[in-house]
Amino acid sequence: MQEDEFIEIDFILGLLKPNAQKLFNEIILARKNKMWSTTIVFCLAILDNIFNDDEYLNLVSGIEINEVKFSKDISWLRNKRNQILHYEDPKNTNKVILLTDHDLRLDSVRAYNILVKNLIFLFPKT
Repeated sequence: MQEDEFIEIDFILGLLKPNAQKLFNEIILARKNKMWSTTIVFCLAILDNIFNDDEYLNLVSGIEINEVKFSKDISWLRNKRNQILHYEDPKNTNKVILLTDHDLRLDSVRAYNILVKNLIFLFPKT
């Protein structure tokens, strides 16, 4: 791992409470071990943790949380997570989704970038 990756990880861990820190550490392990689905699911779990924890409201305004929570990126991430967990196309519940390693790898990179981008947006002064 490169030095700048450690700085990014330390920065992100500093923003999160203990349970979300544990999930983020699991994301790091999942990425190293090519566990793409886990990465996607846990990225949304961390953001949902922030959206639903009243203690974060002391650090972040409700307006900013809602801006992130209802963004196109989070909608994409939630749909992707649901495809993984339920094997269904959200637009057509009769259609089964086939998950390929290549697509999941690309989606996991996007999910991780969505997580990092939104953490930086929500906690810019930290």
